[in-house]
Amino acid sequence: MDTDKELMASFQGGDKDAFERLIIKYRHKAISFSQRFIHDPFMAEDIVQDAFAYIYVYKDKYNSKYSFKTYLFTIIRNKSIDYIRKKRDTPLYDDKSLISKGEALEDTIIKRDKANCVNRNLNKLKEDYKTAIHLIDYESFSYKEAAKIMGKSNAGIKVLIYRARKKLKSLIEKEGYLNV
Repeated sequence: MDTDKELMASFQGGDKDAFERLIIKYRHKAISFSQRFIHDPFMAEDIVQDAFAYIYVYKDKYNSKYSFKTYLFTIIRNKSIDYIRKKRDTPLYDDKSLISKGEALEDTIIKRDKANCVNRNLNKLKEDYKTAIHLIDYESFSYKEAAKIMGKSNAGIKVLIYRARKKLKSLIEKEGYLNV
């Protein structure tokens, strides 16, 4: 199985099927990533299509020294932030995803209430804090990858995530939740 770097190198050499394989591999994760910023599935899909179109047109800008996933998510992050700047006050996470089959209504309500609390307070954080928390805690990027995506040093991202979590915890505790 080809690695992402090999697929991208093949695409840069003219193999359009290699690019298609990258799209298939990352499309859903990329849409999910964008959607966590903008909370609009249709716009998230548009942003991801724009990101892939950008990579297609400017394929020579990709540096194989870095992971393709990091490169893709950096582009998506930037495009999502551009969209957010145009449309403020959108929730970060969808509470519909909390409802699972067979779950007690009370548990669902409690989960939804906690998620709403986290959403409200995430949206109160500075943009860098929100992005850092999302990349590290929700997308499971390493500190190194998150640093690259955000244009920070490794030490800088560690400080940023520490401060973001501390601020988020403080805001959540003010609302009466201790263990969210």
